[in-house]
Amino acid sequence: MKIIAKTLEGLEQILADEIRDIGGENIEILNRAVAFTGDITTLYKANLLLRTTIKVLVFLKEFQIRNENDLYDEVMKLPWEDYFSLDQTFAIDSVVNSSQFNHANFISLKTKDAIVDRFRQKFGSRPSVDTTDPHLKINVHIRENTVTLSFDSSGTSLHMRGYRRAQVDAPMNEVLAAGLVLISGWKGETPLIDPMCGSGTILCEAVKIAANMPPQSFDRNFAFKKWKTFDQTMWNLVCENAQNQINLTALPKIQGFDILPKAVKASQINVETAGLEKYIEIAEEDFFYQEGTEYATLIFNPPYDERLRENDVTELYRQIGDKLKLCFTNCDVWIISGHLEAMKNVGLRPSVRKKMLNGSIQSLYCKYEMYKGTKKSKWINKYGNAETNN
Repeated sequence: MKIIAKTLEGLEQILADEIRDIGGENIEILNRAVAFTGDITTLYKANLLLRTTIKVLVFLKEFQIRNENDLYDEVMKLPWEDYFSLDQTFAIDSVVNSSQFNHANFISLKTKDAIVDRFRQKFGSRPSVDTTDPHLKINVHIRENTVTLSFDSSGTSLHMRGYRRAQVDAPMNEVLAAGLVLISGWKGETPLIDPMCGSGTILCEAVKIAANMPPQSFDRNFAFKKWKTFDQTMWNLVCENAQNQINLTALPKIQGFDILPKAVKASQINVETAGLEKYIEIAEEDFFYQEGTEYATLIFNPPYDERLRENDVTELYRQIGDKLKLCFTNCDVWIISGHLEAMKNVGLRPSVRKKMLNGSIQSLYCKYEMYKGTKKSKWINKYGNAETNN
């Protein structure tokens, strides 16, 4: 079967690598998505194990249309009775990007009518629509005159892992957080620090990566579990194999800090909800007062939004760069920010510079290699103390 895994902008290559690892074949990178082929086992693995996908779709058919009647005719030809039964429910989700067709609701209605009429013709009765929790969710995507039909095998967006019970302003998407860790290449070889940890999302995703824990819970209510073709035995085998791969015995020190008590509390709640409190240390601490360390990996998302004045943002990022040079030698530091101008004030030359999308904000994700012996720099912190790094 052909499968399409949707993702966030900038994570396509990482997702393609993940798909290869679970046995996907004929991998094709698309815009915010990756297409591949696989069997039902691959589909189950994709939903359970892929960290950087938000939705896994099963391709059904692609065709060209000239008008809405063409859509109706093509949809009605398909053997919908093979995919779900009269006593099951369905829903239509339409996305339209076309100069000719511009009403997604009308497209959904036309598709629904064709499916219902086919059932009526064959059985004299029709299945019901349930937009809240259907047995089968059908995706209709129209780009100009090309229609793509697919089944949603995931249900609720896969970025919703279930552990984020508390949050601070502008929390990071879990899929993005996992992507940041995977792009960094960190797999638990060194200590990991998020010095501005917010709600703890990067930390939770990092532990799951290092321990080879699935990003999703085994009891998650995936949409494919309601399908007529669901194979419980195969699903149990996929879960059993994934469970056997988990290793929490050799994790390095993983720490999160934040200056805001609210953020520290949110991180603690989320880490506990994820069942990871034994493996992650959370503390209230100002980054600029931290002693620092060597031979660690730092991944963080400094504040940059409208809550900070422009001059404050510029100064903050300058101080971040000076603090890194002073206290984090021999560390790999990864910073993501949506304030592209402020990133220039870090004062360090990135060895990796990757464009990302954080929500709707164009962002940069940069790696700084803090080799010992970086040229002398002076850090003047916001409290007026001057220190020198040789």
